[in-house]
Amino acid sequence: MQPPDLPADEEQRLEFLLALGILDSGPDPSFDDISQLARQLAGTEIGIISLVDRDRQWFKSCSGLHLGQQQSPRTVSFCGHTILQREPLIIEDALLDPRFADNPLVTGEPEIRFYAGFPLLTDQGMAIGSLCAISRQPHQLRVDQIDGLRRLAALTMQHLQRLHRQPLQTSSGLGDGEQGEPLPPPGREGLLSLGRLIRRDQLLRLLDLNLAMGTGAPLALLRCRFRDYERVGATFGGLVAEEFIDEAARRLIVALPRTATVARFADAELMVMLPFGNDPQEVERLAERILALMAQSYRNGQHSLSLAVAIGIALDGGTDTSVEDLLSDTSMALQMARRASGSSFRFIDAAARVDARETYRLESDLRDALTAKQLEAYLQPIIDLSSGEPLGFEALARWPRGDQLLTPASFLPMLAANGITAELDLLIIEKALAAMPLLAWTVPQRQMRVSVNLSALLLEDGEQRARLLALLDDNPYPPGWSLQVEIVEDAFRATTEGFEPFLAELVARGVVIAIDDFGTGYSSLARLIALPIQRVKIDRAFVHSLEGRAESARTLLRTMISMLHDLGLQVIAEGVETAAQRDWLRRHGVEAAQGYLFHRPLPVSEAIAMLEALHYRPGALAVEPGRQRSVPPAAAARGFWRLPRFDRRRG
Repeated sequence: MQPPDLPADEEQRLEFLLALGILDSGPDPSFDDISQLARQLAGTEIGIISLVDRDRQWFKSCSGLHLGQQQSPRTVSFCGHTILQREPLIIEDALLDPRFADNPLVTGEPEIRFYAGFPLLTDQGMAIGSLCAISRQPHQLRVDQIDGLRRLAALTMQHLQRLHRQPLQTSSGLGDGEQGEPLPPPGREGLLSLGRLIRRDQLLRLLDLNLAMGTGAPLALLRCRFRDYERVGATFGGLVAEEFIDEAARRLIVALPRTATVARFADAELMVMLPFGNDPQEVERLAERILALMAQSYRNGQHSLSLAVAIGIALDGGTDTSVEDLLSDTSMALQMARRASGSSFRFIDAAARVDARETYRLESDLRDALTAKQLEAYLQPIIDLSSGEPLGFEALARWPRGDQLLTPASFLPMLAANGITAELDLLIIEKALAAMPLLAWTVPQRQMRVSVNLSALLLEDGEQRARLLALLDDNPYPPGWSLQVEIVEDAFRATTEGFEPFLAELVARGVVIAIDDFGTGYSSLARLIALPIQRVKIDRAFVHSLEGRAESARTLLRTMISMLHDLGLQVIAEGVETAAQRDWLRRHGVEAAQGYLFHRPLPVSEAIAMLEALHYRPGALAVEPGRQRSVPPAAAARGFWRLPRFDRRRG
């Protein structure tokens, strides 16, 4: 099956060939002269000029051999292979080449053993045929012979284009709904004018031709998406973004064999086609080479830009694969690669395809669950290490999906890859704020807190920050309760305009700012001092290191705790799982901790039951005879009612 736009592309090829007026024309002495010169240059007995349309190879001249036919099926033609790789195809002995050993032109007349084909490329990068040197015996070419035949092919193409009665009209877009600028005219400095970077529509045509050959040889397709293209365009403008992608294409071409074809497939994407003989190990080594060449930042003026790339790789083993199948596979592989941080690549195979489709369903269900607010806030107690009593809870996301309860590890990477972690943040904060009055009703007039996480995406987005502030204004805390927001350490290093005023707005609303996973990022001490941070959470990796034999881990943790105390910051440890860890932390002045030693995350109802079991409720307040406290109907329908509103910013 062909892509929807391929028929028009093939008509474009036919228009060009028919405009030459030679597809089904009689002999032309000029072509005979060229094919005769080709056999002399190569030292072979046969020279051929052939052109290829949708279904056929047309022999325009054959020197040294009488052909009983003017055409042959494209699927068996050597010329068809040559135009796919767009580089000279040289086969010293076809009987020893598994791609061609069973070809009817090898096993039967004219019993080809040696073949050298040089593609005929138009100025627009379209391969329309080849100049060929053929022998019935194994043969080799010297470097000077290869260079001479390459030059002769270019002269042949010039001669063909002089015969062209009207200019070939090429598509200026990227095709399939992609919006792009017209290709620059020949002569522009860069890859496009050198013919090393083709358009999307040309790549689709090459893919269709390659699959139609039916050789059984594997085809590799690499879909390369550059992570920072959109950010570069938004920050520095479209011209810098195009220079950015040009640099990426240059490096990509350096990494590739000359038989590879590179296309600008979409704004942020380059596609690589590797025809013939590319096994998975070779492709993997090639992908690693690409990542290595992209590892060095690209400097544009005063800007240092990251060329981090995600690569999705699909292999066609010569089965009945369609172009749509290959593109779909590269898309699925690319989505898997994009979930990893930095540069990475992923292959798609049968198992990975099943996994990718399940992941797609998971992502779709997750989006629906977010929209329907089906994710829940589970509460993990934060314990005072000196008294053993709860100081509050951290609200953690859980997703009830069928009979499963999924933790963030199974869905946060999907949200991050799709840029919607802020939606999860806001939903869990909303549910945590709604749970506060229920918890407070169980332990009235007790100082407690609920802690929530803020992702970097929320912190960077002014609209999302405004939504959070509005959410806080609409949901006042019960008396004695406070909200703590946890921000990962790296977020304090790479901040956007409005970040610090936003923190000030949070503090003005009674919010406590805490650093999460401290010790795993790169924030500076100056930032710790300058920003309104009150608490720091020691990452679980440091807590777990207390169980090891290395004294250096304990020394490092003691130093961190001492430094944080000297800065006037409260210290919380997370991931505490053993009594030995708890005792060490308590001895070294850590105020609070959370972890499975104390409690796993609980549904709100179980957190309430836990507080009730602690008997913190004071004696009942006196109520006048005949009066009974009533629950508003709307609140009763939700199963709880809120305490009276108050302005927490005034006391």
